[in-house]
Amino acid sequence: MISAPTAVHLKALDPLDFLERSAAVYREKIAVVDGATRRTYPELLERVRRFADVLQQAGIRTGERVAMLSPNTSALLEAHYAVPLAGGVLCALNIRLAVEEIRYIIGHCGASLLVYDAQFDDFVAQLAPAIPTIRVTTGAITHAVRDYETLLAKADPARVVRPAFDEETLLSINYTSGTTGQPKGVMYTLRGAYLNAMAEVFHANLRPESVYLWTLPMFHCNGWLYPYAVTAAAATHVCLPKVDPALIFTLIAREGVTHLCAAPTVLIALANAPTAAPFAQALSVITAGAP
Repeated sequence: MISAPTAVHLKALDPLDFLERSAAVYREKIAVVDGATRRTYPELLERVRRFADVLQQAGIRTGERVAMLSPNTSALLEAHYAVPLAGGVLCALNIRLAVEEIRYIIGHCGASLLVYDAQFDDFVAQLAPAIPTIRVTTGAITHAVRDYETLLAKADPARVVRPAFDEETLLSINYTSGTTGQPKGVMYTLRGAYLNAMAEVFHANLRPESVYLWTLPMFHCNGWLYPYAVTAAAATHVCLPKVDPALIFTLIAREGVTHLCAAPTVLIALANAPTAAPFAQALSVITAGAP
């Protein structure tokens, strides 16, 4: 799966290595909590490989863009690994943008496939993308579309062959919002993502016993690369579909959350929430922007 190094003492920096190591070393560790679903690191790795096979069987080739329209779910976390494993480039879309803005981004990045959460059925119907789609749902399948879980169940994780790459290979494209013109695309390489993830492990003091709550959108700068940082530390990802203070306080208490990232406006909402109360455990909070 990994391309041969140019010398025996050199290896390309690749954030997929974080997942493979954690799956090998922490075989019983819970990697992801998403609602009532809990998956270990080996289970997460298998789903990533299955997703990568789905992408390759769908025709995704080296350098092709895969757009994701999803809140902070396990599927979006899986995409951060599966898309580059398949050879593609991830474009995580801002779910707060308008139809015309998303249509522009899909066209500008040249996406070949759109994977979207079922809650955006009406949005995607308005979008009417001129590319194939895959629908992610945890409920009954009522639409005549390709369903994520069905495709994963039929996929062959052993069939995935990762195309040749180096550490300067493009990993993702992220688009700005709130600008005076059209959204602007910003690119991450494998090397950049790897190094930034390691910096976040150090900066946030992430450890295997850490529990990270996904208050920060994964579509925002790939969640500041925490999809890779949390995995590198073999910590636990706790998915959060929307910023709901009551749910956040419930998850912090129930899951023993130790870390979260959030913009100041989210922290203000938490401080002013009726359910606000002292935490039973130490909580590291990483923020950015004007305090």
